Amino acid sequence: MWIVLTILKWIGFIFGGILALLLFFSALVIFVPLRYYVRVNSQDKLTYSYCFRWLAVVAVRKGAHSDKVLLTLFGIPVKCLAGGKKKTEKKKDENPASVDDNHQSEPPDKGKKPSERPLKKRRQKRAGLKRSKSKKSFSFAGVSSIIGLIKESRNRRVIKKLLREILLLIRYLSPTRVRGRIIVGTGDPCTTGMLLGGISLFPAAYQDGVRIVPDFEEKHFEADGFIKGKIRMIYFLRLLHRLYQDRELKALWKQINKVKKEAA
Repeated sequence: MWIVLTILKWIGFIFGGILALLLFFSALVIFVPLRYYVRVNSQDKLTYSYCFRWLAVVAVRKGAHSDKVLLTLFGIPVKCLAGGKKKTEKKKDENPASVDDNHQSEPPDKGKKPSERPLKKRRQKRAGLKRSKSKKSFSFAGVSSIIGLIKESRNRRVIKKLLREILLLIRYLSPTRVRGRIIVGTGDPCTTGMLLGGISLFPAAYQDGVRIVPDFEEKHFEADGFIKGKIRMIYFLRLLHRLYQDRELKALWKQINKVKKEAA
């Protein structure tokens, strides 16, 4: 009997350890931020580099003078996510003329059995029917009715909530540190002034470390910038929870789905 109890005890220890590890890693994913930075330089030619790093363990980075995007673990490159494959693609496309000649020499239905041809026609007809159904699903009456629902007084409050959440999300995703210098000139003093006025509408133009220098004489553009920030998963979970618990938003969503079904 004591052997069975000992085995059960060790099984409980193993499952408890696995559960504790899962909870620990889940807490790390939720609360530990994803940090990022982006550098841009366009003095000689446009170059940029970036890095997305989580807990100094996993990182996705690109160098300023390299086209490769690398996935690293503890600073060791593990996989190339993009770049570095142009040579192989060029080798495959060395003789495009010969490939085209082979395709042109063969008739389209050569080598196919007679029983396969009607099947191909049926598939094409089904694809055409699906496309026609998708086109019919879009109607101006349905769009106008959805706009009418949004304009109702009881639903305006929901739209205001969504807009507020979007503004808060943009503010949260904005970088915590911005540094840069931009020299811009269009060759015309009037258009240069209008361009500076448009740039001044964005809050990033008023941050410390950002300098915008106009050139009213020549057509010129030069930029040197650096941004840095962090993102936590807990914010998105709280956002989804708030939206899911909102009864007014659920009611509006049901009304929109009902209108879409009636229009279809």
